[in-house]
Amino acid sequence: MKKNKFNKKTLMLTIGLLICFIFLFSWLSLLKIPKATSYLGADINQTLNTTVNITNAQPEVRTVAMDSPIDLEAYGNRTVYCNTTVFDWDNDTLTVNASFYIEGLTDPFSSVDNNNKYDNVTCTRTSPQDREMNYTCTVDMTYYTDNSSQWRCNVTAKDDDNATHTNVSDYAVINPLTAIYVPGVLDFGELAVNDISDDKLANITNAGNRNISIYVEGWGAEKGDGLAMNCSYGSIDSSYERYNHTQSGLSWETELKEVTNESVRIDGFTVFHRFDDSSSSGSTNSTYWKLKIPAFAGGICNGKILFTAEDDGT
Repeated sequence: MKKNKFNKKTLMLTIGLLICFIFLFSWLSLLKIPKATSYLGADINQTLNTTVNITNAQPEVRTVAMDSPIDLEAYGNRTVYCNTTVFDWDNDTLTVNASFYIEGLTDPFSSVDNNNKYDNVTCTRTSPQDREMNYTCTVDMTYYTDNSSQWRCNVTAKDDDNATHTNVSDYAVINPLTAIYVPGVLDFGELAVNDISDDKLANITNAGNRNISIYVEGWGAEKGDGLAMNCSYGSIDSSYERYNHTQSGLSWETELKEVTNESVRIDGFTVFHRFDDSSSSGSTNSTYWKLKIPAFAGGICNGKILFTAEDDGT
């Protein structure tokens, strides 16, 4: 009898616990508590894919190389080259321009000056239109362009959406140029024996990029002959040809220097290199010459005057 009663209590307890477990499971299911467990298509780590469409990529100036060293042309222009490579992913490069300048003295955005800055130089494509293209930028540099070891070529590429990129070359060297230009003939006109000519002007123009001093000498038929001119009849001694560098109208006897057969520096005489793009007048200096006709000379007379330029260090 007691055994049956015990079994009945045990059964009732078991049923009660089962009901409680079912109730607890149902309640947890309703709460939907996240569980750290894997199932198809999900995990504790998830990767999100990203995407964008770049509608325009800016051009890239990859390399820039400027000529160096550069020797200028006396009283003329020298063509200087700057080569560059441009990469453009979407191949819509519109223009490539360059500027040449002395770093530290000017910059790519300063005003143009043929002494130290050349700007807005158009570059020409030298390879087929493609993502990577070669361009050549050329400029005619004047004879008075400053000599410096700090020259650079700055290249800017722009595409049709106005996106730009700039790169710059290594330093380039423009060498010093010492040179002059003088007229071909100094004509004293028609003179008789013992006549003294009027002042004849011999202008000396600086044809380089350095300030210069001037040396002068003269001869008749050949260097060192002691003459100013050799004539159809006789000759003119070097002492009969004289000059000065200050002004006209000076005294033949006391204020003029005799030309010699040796190269002599003209003291206090400088021909400055050109600074003005619009005029060369500031780079020209004058010498004034007179000739006296001695006895025992006649006919047509010819001689030589040699001007020699020397860099005065400025």
